[in-house]
Amino acid sequence: MAKNYRYKYEIVSADDNLPGKVILFDKPGSECYTNKHWHKNIEIDYVLKGKLWVMANNEEMDVADGEYFVINNDDIHQTCGKNPDENVKYLVVLYSYNFIKAYFDDFENYSFNVEKSKEAKAEIKRQLDLIVDCVEEQGDFTDLKITSAMTQILIELFTKCLEERAKTHPEMDNEELEYARKAIDYIKLNFRERITLGEIASHVGLTPTYFSRYFKQNTRKTFKQYLNLVRLEHALRDIQTSGISETRAAVENGFPSVKAFISAFKSVYNCTLSEYIRQYHDIPSISEIRRI
Repeated sequence: MAKNYRYKYEIVSADDNLPGKVILFDKPGSECYTNKHWHKNIEIDYVLKGKLWVMANNEEMDVADGEYFVINNDDIHQTCGKNPDENVKYLVVLYSYNFIKAYFDDFENYSFNVEKSKEAKAEIKRQLDLIVDCVEEQGDFTDLKITSAMTQILIELFTKCLEERAKTHPEMDNEELEYARKAIDYIKLNFRERITLGEIASHVGLTPTYFSRYFKQNTRKTFKQYLNLVRLEHALRDIQTSGISETRAAVENGFPSVKAFISAFKSVYNCTLSEYIRQYHDIPSISEIRRI
């Protein structure tokens, strides 16, 4: 039987027109709970009101009003409200893996420590405040302003807060995460090619049957569902930014045909792409954050 894995991989999709995902929460502390999970994205959580308890790689901290913390890629982490009945208002900023990879190819070998630079720590907070204002006000050029602030935060992290990651946290050496990391990395690099279950199982060193059970237990998606989500995200992004046809976007992003693309889209949105555009006049993101 497959193991009962302790940590879940989180799938994060970028918002349209942004280099990641931005969410402003305001809810009781009891609803801020997340199970232990990890993802390939850099995450920043900024508390505006109340207090969060945070665990990252077995280190615990309380984060109060005006404070923020950075979760590095692959870090196992968990959050919950310090006081169950007290509302917590906090901003979550998640950076697109592909966006960071385009500018800093080996960023996974590093971590970011904002305590290294008081100047950077203050500037990042200033940019987070700007993002909060934009989300709350939704004025002119909101997405452009948020993109600018997110980019400036990355510049501060890259230039002033970088530390070489000597080795991944010991928990990450467990096979339960190592196999998932290898599989997800392989999919992200090769999604435009034909990838079979046998091929990826061989790549991570598991039998196809065991890998199939393992992958679904860790991501709550079958291998094919996850592969299609990655392909769909890139195809939709290409249609949105380049105006190319469904057929070209499908084929260039790994779908064997436009029919397969439409089928994948309908499985997520229960309609075709053209039907969605007629109804909502925009290209959607694939999904909201999945806390799993």
